[in-house]
Amino acid sequence: MSTDHKRRVMVLGAGGVGQVVAKGLQRIPAITSITVADISEERAQAVVSSLNDPRAHAARVDARDVDAVIQAIPADCGIVIHAGIPRFNLLVMEACLRAGVNYMDMAADGPVELPGLVTVQQQIKEYDQRFKEKGLLALLGIGVDPGVTNILARWAVDHLATVEEIVIYDGDNSMLRASYAFALPFSPDTSIEECLQPPLSYLDGKFELGAPLDTGIEVFNFPDPVGPLTVRTVSHEEAGTLPVYLPNKGLTRCEFKYALPDDYINILRVLKTLGLDSEEAIDVKGVKVVPRNVVTALLPTPTDLANAFEGTSCVGTWVRGQTYEGDSVEWYLYTLGSHATSWQDMEANATVWQAGIPSVVAVELMLSGEITEIGALVPEQLNPEPWLRKLPEWKMPLYKREVRSSTLESAHALA
Repeated sequence: MSTDHKRRVMVLGAGGVGQVVAKGLQRIPAITSITVADISEERAQAVVSSLNDPRAHAARVDARDVDAVIQAIPADCGIVIHAGIPRFNLLVMEACLRAGVNYMDMAADGPVELPGLVTVQQQIKEYDQRFKEKGLLALLGIGVDPGVTNILARWAVDHLATVEEIVIYDGDNSMLRASYAFALPFSPDTSIEECLQPPLSYLDGKFELGAPLDTGIEVFNFPDPVGPLTVRTVSHEEAGTLPVYLPNKGLTRCEFKYALPDDYINILRVLKTLGLDSEEAIDVKGVKVVPRNVVTALLPTPTDLANAFEGTSCVGTWVRGQTYEGDSVEWYLYTLGSHATSWQDMEANATVWQAGIPSVVAVELMLSGEITEIGALVPEQLNPEPWLRKLPEWKMPLYKREVRSSTLESAHALA
């Protein structure tokens, strides 16, 4: 596919992450066209209006309809970035394949195969060969986690003699300053799904499932200004892909651990107990209702919460291994993002900002010829070096905290 063809991009999904992606694409002079598509044309048009850019256009499309997505993709489009819910990933991939367009998304429904969910393993199994045959790339899970965390894991594996353990640690000290009784900074549907799935871990060379909310509880000391937080093992894509797609240097453990506030844990337990996390429609006085849809409809959206939080988010990859000099080493490779900085940059909260920026960087790297792979790939299959250069340019700094057997603990910028 020609580079010129890649300069025309469609963003499918006009929620918080989609807005960040569209604003990021606007900052790339080489992009010649930005189409923002959503099931709500009004919402897509609102994003386009905020861009105030002659290259930007709005469209209405239902991502559940493959033919409708194909028709919505402009004839000269080169890349579709799916910023909608992961449940539609396979449908959008099918549309992109038929339209001859490269594809990206930020996440799947997790690594565990459950009825109605889309895993990244399914995406690779069903579409890797088909995208290769068309000379197209489907870059899967290119947010911050998954995404940047996978890239940092690959960088660590490339720079160490052995890597025995990898744990993704995600935590923040966010506080709501708006008058909401409860709110989540990113998709409530995705959050409920991943937190209540049985968490997948890779332990002693095999995959195991744990108990939701009650597995792997520990206190992790996040870098300042976040500090120590209680984390627990949560179902996440990295635990399912890193042990498979990273070069094998002796990995025996891989997990994802997330810091969840106590009030949210209590809410999740109540939702599970009452069946309000279910996506199976029930009859309520003659009306079919999906319980989880009721819950999420009562919560503010990430777009509503763009300036509702204060604090800092820390997302990173912890590795334990051995250097080529023979030292035992622990690295925590991470990025920090404050709600104040993301609001100033793109009028978004830090969580959706961190999720959206990496796909924009991926577009830049495709345009520069630094991503040339084809097929359905996860980020750890890419060369990490260009990312270490580019992410800080987009205000996503990268750091390394090191504990080495021969030296004291140290911390410094990774790139």
